[in-house]
Amino acid sequence: MPLNTVSKKYFLVVILLLSRFAYAQTESTTVTVDSLNRKANELIREDVASAFVLLTDAENLAAKLNYKRGLAMAYQEEAEVFRQHGYTKKALELYYRSIQLSRQTNDEYSIAKANQHISTIQRHNHNYIIAWRLLNASLKTFVSLNKAADIADIQLRIGLLQADLKNYQAAVRCYNEALRLSMQVKYLYGEKKSYYNRALLYEDLAKPDSVVYYLNKTLHIDTLTKDTYGKTLAYIELSKTYASTKQWDKSLYYAQQAYTNANSVNAAALSQDALKLLVGANKFFNNSAAVIKWQDELVRIDNLIATREKKETINFLDVLHNEELQQLRMQRKVTAIQSQLQKRTLFIAAYTCVLLVVIVIILNLNYSYKKAKTYSRELNIKNVQINQQMALLDQLNTEVIQQNQKLEDDNELKSKLLSIISHDLRKPLSNTQSLMQLIKMELLSAEEMEATLAQLEAQYARALNLLDNMLFWIKGQLTGISAETVPVNVSHLALSVIEEQRISVCEKKIQVRNHIGSELTWHIENEVIKIVCRNLLTNAIKFTPVGGCIDLYAQVNDTKTSLTIKDNGIGISAEMLAKINSKIYHTSKGTLNEAGTGFGLMLIRDLIKKYNGELLIDSLPGKGSAFTISFPAKQVIMDMQSLES
Repeated sequence: MPLNTVSKKYFLVVILLLSRFAYAQTESTTVTVDSLNRKANELIREDVASAFVLLTDAENLAAKLNYKRGLAMAYQEEAEVFRQHGYTKKALELYYRSIQLSRQTNDEYSIAKANQHISTIQRHNHNYIIAWRLLNASLKTFVSLNKAADIADIQLRIGLLQADLKNYQAAVRCYNEALRLSMQVKYLYGEKKSYYNRALLYEDLAKPDSVVYYLNKTLHIDTLTKDTYGKTLAYIELSKTYASTKQWDKSLYYAQQAYTNANSVNAAALSQDALKLLVGANKFFNNSAAVIKWQDELVRIDNLIATREKKETINFLDVLHNEELQQLRMQRKVTAIQSQLQKRTLFIAAYTCVLLVVIVIILNLNYSYKKAKTYSRELNIKNVQINQQMALLDQLNTEVIQQNQKLEDDNELKSKLLSIISHDLRKPLSNTQSLMQLIKMELLSAEEMEATLAQLEAQYARALNLLDNMLFWIKGQLTGISAETVPVNVSHLALSVIEEQRISVCEKKIQVRNHIGSELTWHIENEVIKIVCRNLLTNAIKFTPVGGCIDLYAQVNDTKTSLTIKDNGIGISAEMLAKINSKIYHTSKGTLNEAGTGFGLMLIRDLIKKYNGELLIDSLPGKGSAFTISFPAKQVIMDMQSLES
């Protein structure tokens, strides 16, 4: 046998062995990626930081191996982490990247699951048409794949969508279909959710007997499956239902059951709900000892939740920081690859020149001609590979630039949120501290003590309400979701803001007069306009002397509508007014040395910008100031008229 034939056979054997080894290595790595994704899915509700680390490892390993199915699943699990923490924009981005990869592998099931999760986000954002289309697309896929359990889940989600739209009969039909499919394949979770969702629906319809009936069915399945968390949810809803029908003994019983089960699974949020119900029931029975006991426990749980959320947030931010560092390392690696590609390009250019010289020299020889063709073919293959690597490099650079921009936006948002919280919560907390010092000094009579405690309780309620409003607004900033615009009676809003500042007004003996007509209504975000009015009134009180006056006016014409808060305080100098209009931070003192930075006015301009609003300041030193916010009338009034029509 010729030597060339023997060499070819040995060469083929070696290639076959290397191929089998590479396949075995690839298969082992894909199994590792799938295992990391499954483990992360189990940890998401318990330890978000650890789950995110596992998903990052799975993503990097899948990307290195070009295992698109595993990479798509890692993106879906990462999206779930971001969705749970309120970062819906980031979650949507990851879901769409998962869908893009799944399309490349024709993985219809993964595409349908991603669309199912996206529909939930869209439903929460009140984008009902988009959510409906996504659910129907997923339903068609699951029907074609004969996935009965997944079809049942889709029917449950469609039922929730119909319930949000107040189409209760359609929602019941969806729950019935989900129940039928779940019982057919013995899918207990789907059967339980069909009962539980139906109970919530009848709760909206104020049918307590039906609510109790379906919650008991839910409890039966949770008992069979030993789902303590699910039992806790059912007990809480039962307690609420009996409380609504004034059956306080049953409400108390189920609240105690809910609290016991919530503690057994360390569900602090559910324990908090159960404790609130226990306090309410015991108040009805005038059991003051039990009320005090459960209120103390509620305070402990509130502190526990706050500590846990703080720790979880810190861990999550640490993971995000590590991811940022990893992206920077990737960017350096991309730079190194670019350098290697440049060197390889020079080498190939030189190699090409040598081949051309050889081809010219041995052009007339048939064997040399065939060899030259072989070299040329190899060169073309390498050029294609280089072009592919260059395209991949451009894509990586684009993704890195986009990620850096997102990180800068996140950092700017964090700074903005911290400034808002410190600015709007400072005054209520300082008022509360003043009342506490009066009580601590023990200089008050019994009647004064009672009045001070009542005043402290009212101040605490206002501070808590302010904190809730701030957190609601901040969540909207984090998630990128605008709050719903609602009809707001401007006069009533002004009265509520004046009531919040009662302590400061009484301390300085200022007379606040509301001249706003009761018929003026704006169609606007309630919390946004409340923050604006609160800052303007606080600013007026700060710079108005003891015994001064503050007046609130409103005007409407064909083009604009406005709200003015006017005081007879110390006024603003031309130099200071220039700083305010230039958005420059500055320090100033009120008539009783109250601190001020001018941030409140900057915040107001930022909040009213989305409604094309503007802030106007008219002031004379020693005479007082008038602060006016104005909006285009058709934007905040015409919308309301069209809604009524």
